[in-house]
Amino acid sequence: NEDVKKAMLTVDRGNYCGPHDPYGDCPQSIGYNVTISAPHMHAMCLDLLKDYLKPGCRALDVGSGSGYLTACMAVMCGQAHGIEYIPELVPISIANVKKDGKSDLLDGKTLTFLHG
Repeated sequence: NEDVKKAMLTVDRGNYCGPHDPYGDCPQSIGYNVTISAPHMHAMCLDLLKDYLKPGCRALDVGSGSGYLTACMAVMCGQAHGIEYIPELVPISIANVKKDGKSDLLDGKTLTFLHG
């Protein structure tokens, strides 16, 4: 799907995981004994949700981890919220979005992360 491809190319996975093979099609550790999923899994999830990730829609990412998938959702639909149960990952997610040059998404409406 072109919308999924565009979102995944817009959000640079290299800013959301460690430096060891960030673009390899395998999970990568993000600390705290958790991983960022393999790119094909993100593509599959976004593709399955593509009819619901249209401009004007809202998305909720439960277990938002590094923030990568949540940022992709925000790019696709314009508003996404990530909830993460590991509190240390919330500021890391926000820092990852900033590192990716997407601070404008963190305007309080487009892309948010919280612990819960």
